[in-house]
Amino acid sequence: MGIIVRQSISNTIVSYVGISLGFVLTILLYPHILAPEEYGLTRVLISASYMCSQFAHLGFQHLVIRYYPFFKKADPNHHGLLFWVISIPFIGFLIFTLIYLLADDLIIRYYTDQSPLFVEYFLWVIPLTLFILYFEILNSYLRSLRDSVTGSLVNEVIQRILVIALLAAYFFDWISFGWFISLFVMSYMFQPLLVAFSIYRKNEFQIIPNLSILRKKLVLGMARFSLYSLLGGLTTIIVWNVDVIMLSSMAGLEQTAIYAIAFYIASVVNIPQRSVEKIAGPLLSDFIKNKNWQDVGSVYSKTSLNQLLAGLLIFGLIWLHLDALFLLLPDIYAAGKWVVFIIAIGKLFEAITGPNTLILLNSQHYRVSFFANIFLVFVTISANYLLIPVYGINGAAFASALALILFNLVKLIYIYYWMNLQPLSYPMISIVAFGSISIYICHMMIDFSSIWLNMPVKTIVFLVMFLAPLLYLNVSPDLNNLLRTMQKRIF
Repeated sequence: MGIIVRQSISNTIVSYVGISLGFVLTILLYPHILAPEEYGLTRVLISASYMCSQFAHLGFQHLVIRYYPFFKKADPNHHGLLFWVISIPFIGFLIFTLIYLLADDLIIRYYTDQSPLFVEYFLWVIPLTLFILYFEILNSYLRSLRDSVTGSLVNEVIQRILVIALLAAYFFDWISFGWFISLFVMSYMFQPLLVAFSIYRKNEFQIIPNLSILRKKLVLGMARFSLYSLLGGLTTIIVWNVDVIMLSSMAGLEQTAIYAIAFYIASVVNIPQRSVEKIAGPLLSDFIKNKNWQDVGSVYSKTSLNQLLAGLLIFGLIWLHLDALFLLLPDIYAAGKWVVFIIAIGKLFEAITGPNTLILLNSQHYRVSFFANIFLVFVTISANYLLIPVYGINGAAFASALALILFNLVKLIYIYYWMNLQPLSYPMISIVAFGSISIYICHMMIDFSSIWLNMPVKTIVFLVMFLAPLLYLNVSPDLNNLLRTMQKRIF
């Protein structure tokens, strides 16, 4: 069994364990143990630290993967790349820390009215940024050593187990909330330490630099790539975290907590998309490299179709059972119902447009993604600024969904205009039509007095009404083939 297959299986197992732990944390523990403003604080600390870490690493997170093969080839035993991986981002961290401390008065004024709890703990962003920063760059180095499992295990499983333990300690009054936040931040310290230990076990912990490898052309190339990587990564992180940052300052931590829970629920819609694109990415890269544009178009169309089908199926199940899901949460979180709907619509549009980012990044048009990200940052910040004061958490959801739709629409139009490729097809109309009708009928016309009767009946009727005609019409040959394969294995 090859390394790709082994690690794919391991990553799949880790992902599902991580998703299960994430559900336990986000739905069953956080809302019942922490007050909404306390949970909101944890989200703001994490979002702010991720944004700051993207600046602090100075582009080295992606540079490591790109330039490791060169350093390894130049001197397999003493290339010393790890020295630069550790030292350069630390300079970035010191610059960030200085700026953050100088801006403390501004931060306090910005958050005092709506989020005084964040003002009390805002300095914890500094160590949390350090831990996230070094986990990201050391994990990139570890991935260069062909180990993609350890980082996922540390981030998605071990970290969540540590937080579950801290929540239990807080629930039983073994620690105060102040100690919970302190230990919550410090728990992230184990991520870079465990990854560093894994690098050490592989005998790759080389922290003595090899200056003979460095040449002017190489240094300039690395500097250009780092700058592009820094700006591109920073814009992406800003887009996916700025709603939480702005919402906490304009509406308060309690509203931020409601929004975060709802956003998490809606994000389940694009889990199939992430899985499909992991498979489609290498294919698209190879086809584009060999200029097999017909195959690129085929993958583009098929992935878009299947992502829409899977995404709409999950959205239907979530929306039909959302009221039951909210029963697992304190009553206040039911206010996020329409946030789930709005964000899910944006995620579905993203699914429809398919792997457009992968196509751009693997082609000569890769810079377009950067400029599209700049456009997306402008739209996201502007929309949040205008909509949150008027509509609160629904305004933040509208801003995020609008950004998703415009971002992917720009890429869709660009690819069609310059590469003559587009993923839309007539079968998509059938998927949207049958999905919408099925959701509407089940939502409006099936309503028993017992929720335990509602759930199985709605699920069965929705699945039959949605999938049966699609299977009969062979709208997605991949789905039909999958079911035939499963049938043969079972029977």
